[in-house]
Amino acid sequence: MPALSSLQLPGYSIQQPLGEGGMAMVYLGQQLSLNRSVAIKVLNATLVADPIVEGQFQQESLLVASLNHPNIIQVIDQGTVVDAQGYPRPYFVMQYVKSIPLTSVIRRDDVSLTRKLNIIIQICKALSYAHRNGVVHRDIKPANVLVDYDGHVRVVDFGIAGYFKQTSDTAIEQAATTVIMGTPAYMAPEQSSPDSEVTHLSDIYALGVLMHELFVGRRPDEKKADSGSVAKPLMDMVYQCLQADIKLRPQSADEIERKILQLLQGKHLTDPRWDKDRQLDQLPADYKLLDVLKENQYGATYLVSEPKRQQWLVVKKQQVAYEGSAYDKAKVLTGLSHPHIATIYGTARNERVFITVVEHVNGGSLQDRLTQAFSLERWLMLTQQICRALHYAHESGLVHGNLRPSNILVVSPTHIKITDFGFDDHSVGTGVDWYQPLGETKSVVSDVFSVGAVLFHMLTGEVINQQAGNVKNLDALSMVPDTVAEVVSTMLDQQHRRFQTAEEVTIALQGLALEEDMPALEQLDTLIVPEQKTSTSFSWLAKLALVLVVLFFIVEGIWLLGGEPLGSWLD
Repeated sequence: MPALSSLQLPGYSIQQPLGEGGMAMVYLGQQLSLNRSVAIKVLNATLVADPIVEGQFQQESLLVASLNHPNIIQVIDQGTVVDAQGYPRPYFVMQYVKSIPLTSVIRRDDVSLTRKLNIIIQICKALSYAHRNGVVHRDIKPANVLVDYDGHVRVVDFGIAGYFKQTSDTAIEQAATTVIMGTPAYMAPEQSSPDSEVTHLSDIYALGVLMHELFVGRRPDEKKADSGSVAKPLMDMVYQCLQADIKLRPQSADEIERKILQLLQGKHLTDPRWDKDRQLDQLPADYKLLDVLKENQYGATYLVSEPKRQQWLVVKKQQVAYEGSAYDKAKVLTGLSHPHIATIYGTARNERVFITVVEHVNGGSLQDRLTQAFSLERWLMLTQQICRALHYAHESGLVHGNLRPSNILVVSPTHIKITDFGFDDHSVGTGVDWYQPLGETKSVVSDVFSVGAVLFHMLTGEVINQQAGNVKNLDALSMVPDTVAEVVSTMLDQQHRRFQTAEEVTIALQGLALEEDMPALEQLDTLIVPEQKTSTSFSWLAKLALVLVVLFFIVEGIWLLGGEPLGSWLD
């Protein structure tokens, strides 16, 4: 490990080493401008001797830095530093969290199966988010999973392995085969060759090895791996992940998470408000709490199962003081049906909260996919569906009033649904609203602006910058065809110059499809987007109009299994 004094990173001080691996050193550092602790990972200079690899590193680090998920350690800076020997050493700067690696958890005998399953749920959430954005980890293993002292899990080293794939140096190729392509004990069979195609299903295999080690205490390739004490349905899931044939593995991390949630029936949750308020709010007795999606001072969102219909539902509770117009609009929507509006099964209200029961959509939201590229065909298809939904709602007398990527749900790669009509934004954050026109009353025309802001974000990767009633960063649309930029710019124009209805936008898009020699928008509902195999060739900033998206069809399934009592957490 090089002496600390030999590494001088502008804006950072290096304090002490945290660890060393086969390809990198990790140091505890201090970001001087914000006076906060950071983790600085400095990669071996010999692995970036090729300029192709150097460029790939820059692309990959920028992509990974754009991942924003609570279960992923985020890259906040990157660069290259020259050490005392004159070797260029690329580095990442990451958030620093006091934690222990999962390898330490595996060694302990006092961690219950319930808590172990909670760890896997959080890993699945991280992988689902990354895979939806076209990022394959390629080195899932216990050492790359950190658990803090509150039980919160973070996955590290996203994408770092991927950037090394292209190189012309034989020695580096050999290192890449054993280090970069993955850790041998956790590698899927398809990763054994440098020429193999690695997909998200390779991560699923590695997750299977990790689960086996966490539940049984040993990896499946170790002779003493006796799984007799672990419930058979759980081990069946693990062995399914370990199938050599990728078609026989679970097809997404979402699928694994759903099975575990059904298994736990909420036992992994710590003191949710659901139990305290259930009788008070007179919720159906057969609703089984599976997960808490959100809880804050404004309300809560829960994932529940309804055994009679064998379906999952989302129960939203909003404090009456913050309900806005959501309750009235939800009552109207309960009697309506549209293929691109989330179904509302029922509403209720008391002096404390109003409650909405909505269909559960497995594919997450558009917010989860804003890191990925959108082909123009896909962009047109989704825009058309959003406009159809809003036109239907507007014709029914309903204004959404808060459209944003987080309430555009992804049913499948070719199908979205809008939810949260009338809900005010009560997220905890900066308070900046990037999707609503400043100073305007909520109306049909303001909804048009919101769609434009969402589409702008999808196309450019940026949020709009509003100043004095104007969007100041429209020049970011210069990378897309002029006709596309013109439609989006008109949607974001001042109120009297904007498209006045969602139907007007639909008409403009129909003309756009014809001008760009694209399939008719009605036919695009059957478009299947080819799978993106790996993130290493993913450069959406340069190739927006050429990239096709990977999204994964969600496998429906309900798995009932009794869980164990809660055990003690890490002490």
